[in-house]
Amino acid sequence: MKRSLPWLLPFLVAVIGLLSVDVGPGPIVKYAVYFALATALPGTLLLRAAWRSTGNWAEDLGLGAVVGATWQLIGWALFTALGWQRWLIVWPLLVLIAFASVRRLRGCWRIADPKPLPVAWTWALAVSAAVMVGATTVGVLAYHPMPPDGSAYYPDLLYHLSLVNELTRSVPPELPQVVGERLEYHWFANADMAGAVDITRLTPMVVLFRLWLLPWLVVVLLVCATLARIVSRTWWTGLLAAIALAAPQLYLFFDTSVNLAPPVTFLSPSQTFGLVACVTAAVFLIELLFRNAGGWLWVVVIAVAIVGGGSKPTVLPLLVGGVGLAAVFLLVTTRRVPRRIIVAGVVLVAVGAGTLLTVAGSTNGSRLQFLAVLKSLPVYTAATGDTTPPGEGGLILPALAHGAVIGTLTLLLAVLLTLQAMAWAGFGVAGRRDPVAWFLLGAMIAGWAGYLLIDHPSVSESYFIYTTAPFSLAAAGWFAAVSVRAAERPIPVAVTAFVVSVVCAGLLVWARGVPAASRGRQLWLSTRVLLVVLALTVVLLLVWRLFFRQAGGGLLVVLMLLAISPISSFLQSAAHGDTERSQTHRAPHWWVYRDEAMAALWLEKHSAPTDVVATNTWCRPAGRQTPGCDARGYLVTGIAGRRTLMEGWAYTNQAMAEQGVGGRRYTEQPSPWPERVALTTETLATPTPDRLRRLRDEYDVRWLYADARDGTVSAELDRLATLRHSIGKVRIYDLGE
Repeated sequence: MKRSLPWLLPFLVAVIGLLSVDVGPGPIVKYAVYFALATALPGTLLLRAAWRSTGNWAEDLGLGAVVGATWQLIGWALFTALGWQRWLIVWPLLVLIAFASVRRLRGCWRIADPKPLPVAWTWALAVSAAVMVGATTVGVLAYHPMPPDGSAYYPDLLYHLSLVNELTRSVPPELPQVVGERLEYHWFANADMAGAVDITRLTPMVVLFRLWLLPWLVVVLLVCATLARIVSRTWWTGLLAAIALAAPQLYLFFDTSVNLAPPVTFLSPSQTFGLVACVTAAVFLIELLFRNAGGWLWVVVIAVAIVGGGSKPTVLPLLVGGVGLAAVFLLVTTRRVPRRIIVAGVVLVAVGAGTLLTVAGSTNGSRLQFLAVLKSLPVYTAATGDTTPPGEGGLILPALAHGAVIGTLTLLLAVLLTLQAMAWAGFGVAGRRDPVAWFLLGAMIAGWAGYLLIDHPSVSESYFIYTTAPFSLAAAGWFAAVSVRAAERPIPVAVTAFVVSVVCAGLLVWARGVPAASRGRQLWLSTRVLLVVLALTVVLLLVWRLFFRQAGGGLLVVLMLLAISPISSFLQSAAHGDTERSQTHRAPHWWVYRDEAMAALWLEKHSAPTDVVATNTWCRPAGRQTPGCDARGYLVTGIAGRRTLMEGWAYTNQAMAEQGVGGRRYTEQPSPWPERVALTTETLATPTPDRLRRLRDEYDVRWLYADARDGTVSAELDRLATLRHSIGKVRIYDLGE
């Protein structure tokens, strides 16, 4: 009981937070029961049958939730392909029934060899989880009201909503914005949401906007804590990892933000889902390759790795890097590589290739370019004079190619010493003669390689470094644990680290100042930050060498690297106020008028899930759809949840491959399906019986969603089609079956 009671805290915080952001008690209870009994518990039982228990329920449920989600995805694919989505609840029930009725499996309901973690660990994890879910609800979810209550909707959310709707109706899925085309995207996180929708009967909108993320944030903390503990064999390193992930979210209790602090994220469900799959697979790989586990755990790790690869393209490279560097270490030190490591490496490469070719889309437009990530910095142009956007240029950063060496190096140091300082904490294990340490280092090196070498039009190379974070934290905790064993008095070292971190964070906040509009001011502020960081680095290295090198210096460094970022974020928010300057997302570019949202909801209610809609809402903001407009309009496919003849095409591989053509971003490129755009535009502006017949016969279009803001809508449609709904500037026509 004393280890169960603390977990009521994050649950109560989540309930209170959800109630405050327009979610009723019914959906909260229903989703909590679903996640506990249809995901976490079946997965935990399957994990114990295939491997063993970790010795405590918290870690078992964390790893088990990922295994349970993997099991659910298998069932979702089978049931959806057969058209039995409404019976998906049977799939997890089969596990519960089997483990209750088969004598050999009944033992999995109990922990055969209990190894309870200290109560302090439980309380620390529970408090971290409460911080995570509380900050998410009041700082991020509240910032994104659900349609039609909001006024602007972040485009990625409506895009993901369209995918969830699509994945509730077909396997393999179609591209909902372009009916009849195959969906090329890493959609496994959306499929997990679709499974939740099928089982709970809640709407995709409530699941995506409000419920899905919260339990997975708790799972992130649990699996990252598990990874840290098993590599270091020290219980409090897991506590350190959880706090390091939760602490950066603290400022959200006093500020609003469009997203969470990395590596977790609200706007990219695929990152959060891929992260838990990656860490869980890493835990299993360590047990398989270096701790003599075997048997059915091979099947589990392959399945989880597939889920990771289908969730985010950054997952498999890290796992391959970890296994690969561990193999090199063993080859150098023992002159042999165990067969199981070779098998694991080959399997992971095959899984990575398979998922990349089948489900890990949106990688088109990516290229190799050293230090391309620097182009995403606000002061890049001011520091280097280069105006090349992300996704363009040769193998070398254009600024370097043009001779702007000093400016480039200044920005690189700023990134390494400020934005990504926490990631360096793990490299302290480099000297250990343990293949597990080199597994962690391999994953970190692979992540840094992707971060520094890949150039993606939307700067998605950042996801490499985000996915690396749990490995860095685990390695940092291990390094700190070794340092603590060497230190005679670790508590004073920890107190010193905290005090110095507060001072350093305060200096960083002062150096950053208030965001400036002019390039010169931006450059000066960035230079000031860099100078402060360099000065602090020199001072701290001297202090470490003189006073702490032999007595807890590693602990001092790790704690400071982990603490400075969240403390500075908190102080920055306190000093400069609300960074978003509004209580909800109100960006004019993404404005959706209430009549548009209400019409889309009407269409959702009065049409069949497989109906096809022709609409002119493919660009945002609302207005005449001219060439070069931002093709991230997902109003009908997202809010209405219906397939369209043509809607926003920006995230298709075809559009992303055109990044930079004509001097335009991929979001502003012409439609890869111009004939569909032309047919829709002509039908709405100058309708004829032949055009309407072509829509029905060639594309199976049933509905017209005509928004007069986005182009001409002829009154002749009232005669040629059946007007079923009209609100504001939107008219919805029924073309008949």
